Formats: sequence, structure tokens, C-alpha cells
Amino acid sequence: MNTTVEPKDQIDEWIARLVPGKSFVDIGGIGEDAVNERVSFAHSAGARSCVMADIMPTSHDWWDSFRRKCTSLGLPAFKELGDVDIRSRESMNPLGKVDVVHSTGIFYHLSSVPDALWSLRSIVGEYLITNTITFPKKVANEFGTVELPDCGVLFLPAMTEAERKVIGKHYLHKFGSRPRWKDVDHMSPRPGDQAEVQYVEYGELSCGPNWFFYSDNAFRALLRLCRFEILDEYSWQDHTLQILCRPIS
Repeated sequence: MNTTVEPKDQIDEWIARLVPGKSFVDIGGIGEDAVNERVSFAHSAGARSCVMADIMPTSHDWWDSFRRKCTSLGLPAFKELGDVDIRSRESMNPLGKVDVVHSTGIFYHLSSVPDALWSLRSIVGEYLITNTITFPKKVANEFGTVELPDCGVLFLPAMTEAERKVIGKHYLHKFGSRPRWKDVDHMSPRPGDQAEVQYVEYGELSCGPNWFFYSDNAFRALLRLCRFEILDEYSWQDHTLQILCRPIS
């Protein structure tokens, strides 16, 4: 590992330990300004090969942010694959088997999480690093209470008006300085609202909104159901559960 590059969080710690001499892919790390990509760190940590893959086509402006970042860090041009959708095994075929797969910040945007995780499993050679937004067992404020059992999953389009107020206040209090969390109606609008983010786009279910928030236990159970062994985990601010796991036969 390049000792001048320090891990910034638990995911980096896992990458630093696992990737030396291994192949690595980051699926879904482009995003706005490429702030969540892990390819640059994996390369610095000694990965044998690195691929950046994303559902956005490589012609999209967000890829330019990733390229500029790599250039500014003096990194090589990495292999780029656009139009990679973890809901589609066919779109992931060009990746083949990859030793270490990193794919975070995606599952809560998908309408069928188990199908997508099972599809993603097809390319995991040794390890998967993933996460999702999880919801606390109980959220209470002046607007009321929302409770989620250990086996529970919040289907966000189904929130009642009372639940929207409770959950909205929860995230406003927790992340009020972050614009996307100021209004729960932005990322999980009422079905039929003329909102910026829609559940159906171009005649297909969209991966733009937030669809589901799992309990910690439910997300662990989903990974095990899809034949993954959980090796380590980290809960960030009781908001996301980050998991290191490996496929089992």
C-alpha cells in the first residue's frame, strides 16, 4: 500500500487490507463530483487492476469529474464501463469475476433489492463491500412515532402524511445542513406528485428515488439469504450499515 494515502473511513480500511494484488471494481461510485468513488484509493492501496463502472454512460458529465480527480492526483486512466446496471447481469458481463467488488449507495434506490443483490453476486470473486440506508428501531418527535421491527423494511412511497412528518423531522434534525435530506418528499415523493424525482421514468421503474429503508437486521438477513457470509460491519451514525462479506456456495 502507498503509505502516503491514509484510509478515511471503515470502507477504506477494508479496501486497504483486501486489495493488494487483487482485481477491484467500484460499481456506482461516479455520482456528483465523484465524491464516493473508491477506485483511486484501491489503486493507491496496491490493487492489481481497477475498473470504474456506473449506470451513467461514459459520455455523462459526471464521468468528467472522475477523470479530473484522477488527473489531479497523478493517477493513470482507469478502465471505464458505463451503462452498468446491477439489476442486469447482462450489463455486468464485461466485468467477469472480480476479486473485490465495491458497490455502495445503491440498494435504497432500487425497486427490487433482492434481485439486484443476487445479480451483483454473479461477479463477486472473493469479497463484496456494500451498504444501504437503514432505519432506527424507533423515531419519535413532536409529530409522533414511527417504529420498525427487526424484520422490518420501510416502503417509502407508502408513508402516510403523519409518518412523513415524523420521518421528515428526523432527517431534518439529523442532516439539516445537507440539502437532499432537508425534505423527505424530495427523494421519496408521494406517488403521483409532480416531483423532480419520479418512481417511473421512460416507462420503467426508476432508480432515482429512495424506495426502501431496511432495519439493520433485515439487511443482514437479505445478504445471508443471497448466500453471503458477513465478515465485518460498521454502522455510520445509525444511518447506514456498511458490510464486508463474501459469497458462499
